[in-house]
Amino acid sequence: MAKKKTEKKETLTKKQERFCNLYVSEEFFANGTQAYAEAYDVNLNTAYRSAQVASSALLSNLIICHRINELLDEAGLNDTFVDKQLLFMITQNADFGNKMAAVREYNKLKQRITDKIDYTTKGDKISIPPIHWVDSENKD
Repeated sequence: MAKKKTEKKETLTKKQERFCNLYVSEEFFANGTQAYAEAYDVNLNTAYRSAQVASSALLSNLIICHRINELLDEAGLNDTFVDKQLLFMITQNADFGNKMAAVREYNKLKQRITDKIDYTTKGDKISIPPIHWVDSENKD
């Protein structure tokens, strides 16, 4: 029985699978160019730009992205882990700069604070002429 075209697209080649594994590895974490060069045996001294373009194409492939997400989840990088790290950063008292950044991030995630955007003047100040009150009782 012949395979459907959609099934064929969902199967990664050995090199694509290797790229995904390298992309999430400690050595190449989130460096698509390096992971591509290693997986596809590309010399970065002579073909760096080509490796950049090819890795970008792989990272825009939904099947590749899905596999990378699976690998990250299997490694423990998931919402629960990130939430625990955020909690740690917020509750620690050693690095207040990072603590404040974590609090800002939490507020963004929970949509507790919204950025105000000026759509009318695009940030330009509005000059309002002073109001001169006329005292009707002391008209001279």
